[in-house]
Amino acid sequence: MTRAWSVGWIVAVGAALALQASSARAQDHLPDRLSARPAAVTRTIPDTVRFDQDFTDNNRVKMTITNYGFYGNNFFKREASLEYPANRGYEHLVRGGLWVGAKAKDVSGADFIGVSTGTVDALQGVSSPDASEFTPGTRQVFKFSTQPGSEFYDPIRAVSELDVVSDFNDLSPQAVQNSEPHRPLRISVHQENFQWNFADLKNILFFRITVRNLGALMRDMWVGIYTEFASGFKDGYVNWPPSATDPGGLGSYFSKKWIVYDDSLRLEREHYCYSGGQPLPSQCRMDIAPYWIGLRYLGERPLQEDVTPKRVTAAAWAWAPGNIKRDQDGERYSIMDGTTVQRFDADSLLPGNGDPVEVLSAGPFPFLYNDSTITVNFAIIGGTDVPTIQRFSKLAQFVYDNNYHPPVPPPNPRHFHVASRDTALDFFWDDSSETAIDPTSPNPMDFEGYRLYIGEDPDTMARVAEFDLPNDTTGFNTGFGSVIQNPPITIDGVDYRYKYTVRGLRNGFKYYCAVTSFDTGNPQIESLESGVGTLNRKAAVPGPAPGEMPSSGVTVFPNPYRVEARWDTHKLVRDHYLWFTNLPERCTLRIYTLAGDLVFEKAFDGSTYQGEGARGIYDPSKGLGKPTLSGTTFGWDMITREGQAIATGLYLYTVDESGVTKARVKWPNGAGKPKVGKFLIIKSDRETLR
Repeated sequence: MTRAWSVGWIVAVGAALALQASSARAQDHLPDRLSARPAAVTRTIPDTVRFDQDFTDNNRVKMTITNYGFYGNNFFKREASLEYPANRGYEHLVRGGLWVGAKAKDVSGADFIGVSTGTVDALQGVSSPDASEFTPGTRQVFKFSTQPGSEFYDPIRAVSELDVVSDFNDLSPQAVQNSEPHRPLRISVHQENFQWNFADLKNILFFRITVRNLGALMRDMWVGIYTEFASGFKDGYVNWPPSATDPGGLGSYFSKKWIVYDDSLRLEREHYCYSGGQPLPSQCRMDIAPYWIGLRYLGERPLQEDVTPKRVTAAAWAWAPGNIKRDQDGERYSIMDGTTVQRFDADSLLPGNGDPVEVLSAGPFPFLYNDSTITVNFAIIGGTDVPTIQRFSKLAQFVYDNNYHPPVPPPNPRHFHVASRDTALDFFWDDSSETAIDPTSPNPMDFEGYRLYIGEDPDTMARVAEFDLPNDTTGFNTGFGSVIQNPPITIDGVDYRYKYTVRGLRNGFKYYCAVTSFDTGNPQIESLESGVGTLNRKAAVPGPAPGEMPSSGVTVFPNPYRVEARWDTHKLVRDHYLWFTNLPERCTLRIYTLAGDLVFEKAFDGSTYQGEGARGIYDPSKGLGKPTLSGTTFGWDMITREGQAIATGLYLYTVDESGVTKARVKWPNGAGKPKVGKFLIIKSDRETLR
């Protein structure tokens, strides 16, 4: 989902909202000094551009990317700032941004040292565009994909399975938390983020950043990325942004950062650690947020005549907006070039003692002429433990060293469809993967077969079937005879060549489903399989299809509903739900108390309903897509039409196919009379609506 802001809106409401959004964080942060923010300078930008942001959502690294040099969402909303693994509730980045520093000349020809920043230390707030000295260079963040099934498919411009591309510049002055006016370096930036979603590459997000000089000669340029890594379990907090007094019970969020720098790998990494002041890592409650996140520098493409050895500097300090040691460009430049660097293991930065932020920089680039460019490359990497994140970082280096041309598997089927019915799901897919060309393989047409997956957790689906070409040395040589459809089955105008049914499933439970493709491999590279992600992962809930069980009547389950159903155990009250199934395809569902008070009403259309309104069934913020339902099934989140959580008690329901709204209407011979039933809800007194 893309969000855009106008400059007028930012100026009008930014200050008021910043006071609200910063209050929670102020409880956790005691900065050295909070300086008064300079008066904002109105940016002059053409009508053809706007502030925009989007997600890198093709693999396990889900991050907010903007077209103004700012990364993350400043914890302003629960949507992913930097989630790893994606959609699991583990957040890792408050805010980040590009830093570019150089010795330059201003428009009058005077020499100065400048650092243009995508962000600096600041309180939380809604207006992240106001935190950056960069301005959009284009109207939006663009996406491209090498995958034929993607809505962003572009075989000419795409590098990876998902490219997220943005352009920005520092030409329009903007006051951030400096004690001096912003002096533009007069640069433009073209940023490309690359993602693949197979094998170990699904744990990596690449940054290829190209800086162009639009002004006079610049000298000794450094390019870096500022990160305020802060890992924690987002879903464990009732309110967001997090605060020390949040009723979720996890306490202060920001003083639990364990930062480590692996010099040989040029990798800074961070992990959640609540140590209570005890030695690391033995006393860390690392299970609360069990993943490492890291930033690695990969390499650069300087000017052809530039033979200067490049250095990578890693700096950290305690978060402190307006700190006089970092509120001028010269001071920030000295951080980037390594003149002032604090060790990551300093006592003031350890978990429980400090609240560190970091900058990882590369340089110097001794000269950058007018209209010339240099390119630097970084990667955001996630992992379950230290050996794993280090191994993934080496893979990122390998992909960069091969000019972003990793060996790739066949693409997923372009079209994949799931149909729901009683205790079963039908998988349908096309044969587009079989004619794909792999330019990285000695045998460009190296397709071998398909694998089918299903599970109640999107990250731990189990393989339920595999079909591959016969008469070779790869796979089980099953052939496709048991799943091929002659002629193909046409659904919504799409021809599906294959069908497979998964049986023995539980009605009312949400399952995640996927079909992947794999190749033959070769003596140098093992067989590769396409990944499971947004393109080919479907959610579906088994339930009786229309006409499949006409005699059983409308059913409510579980009935009684006791505290929590199996599918919503340990989830928030807003995520709970129960099912009405075997409904007519079109009807009106009404729920009453025993006293006859109407507490809920829904006009149901089984041909279009996909769980909207019940967050536990479909949560737009999770990015997992709308589930496929059977057409006779409706999920109620047990929230009344007044927005209140339903109380313990016995309830009545009516299902009316006639469309009438008056209970006193008489039906001849009972024809069309509403179906009536009852169900019991037994809830915990400890529940709170959140």
